[in-house]
Amino acid sequence: MMIRRANAPVTWGVWGPHSLPAHREPADVLRAVADAGYDGIELGALGFFGHEEEVVDALGSFGLASAGAYVPLRIFDGEGALAEDVSALRAVARVLALTGATGPLILAEETIPEIKRHVARGRQHPELDLDDEEWDELVRVVELAVSITEDAGLTASFHPHTGTHVEQPAEVDRLLEATDVGLTLDTGHALAGGDDPVDLARRWADRVNHVHIKDILVSPVHHAGAAGTEFGIADVSVPLGDGDVDLVSFLHELESRRYAGWVVVEQDRRPDGGHDHADVDREQRRNLAWLDGHIPNPPDPRGQTEENS
Repeated sequence: MMIRRANAPVTWGVWGPHSLPAHREPADVLRAVADAGYDGIELGALGFFGHEEEVVDALGSFGLASAGAYVPLRIFDGEGALAEDVSALRAVARVLALTGATGPLILAEETIPEIKRHVARGRQHPELDLDDEEWDELVRVVELAVSITEDAGLTASFHPHTGTHVEQPAEVDRLLEATDVGLTLDTGHALAGGDDPVDLARRWADRVNHVHIKDILVSPVHHAGAAGTEFGIADVSVPLGDGDVDLVSFLHELESRRYAGWVVVEQDRRPDGGHDHADVDREQRRNLAWLDGHIPNPPDPRGQTEENS
């Protein structure tokens, strides 16, 4: 299986331009990823690593490839919010193209508080589901975003995400059936949303063009959904192999499908979590060691000089 291994700023609590972690400089994140031995990194929030050529220089100074960028869209928050996010999408596409990214521009619906309180809601809260007209609007926006992405010479991919209208298996299937967009398969969000990551990889093998490998504890997800309390994936993210996602079977499925692309390690953290940066850096070395130990013919690590346990 020919993969490239990356990490993402969300592991260090970088969610967006208005939710950046305190006392963690962009260069520190890049250094931690490079020193751990990863091949690349996703770009994170627009502007976090600088603007346009500054991003190219920042990645180059640490020998990291550009593994894609994530852009959430507020599809149902009014025309002004959507227009703002589409403008951000165009800006991210310009930066991503400048970096020579081999990873995709990753699209998602922005999270919605009401749905975050009822993750994997099934049929218990039909009032949160989209009607046919709203589905048409979702598809229209996704197709617009794909067109913008492709016009920039990039590949698009859609990321099903807990706390959104594309969370559960039937919702993921409906969007992919209605569009030609690629799929970013996030193992943690898939399990939290009521899907089986292995089955999802089988159902849409020809559409998976990007992978976020994430481990979570699923019991708190169920408790939060039953209680109607807000859930965030950062609250249940754990190091690879420590959670409830069957990552070994998932990687075997990728191998059987001859997946060739980025596998991006994510261990989401809240921006205000007060994390010990040395502990976070150490866990990412451990995560890469776990990944390399469970994929066939892994690349030689470039920077693992410390104990990874």
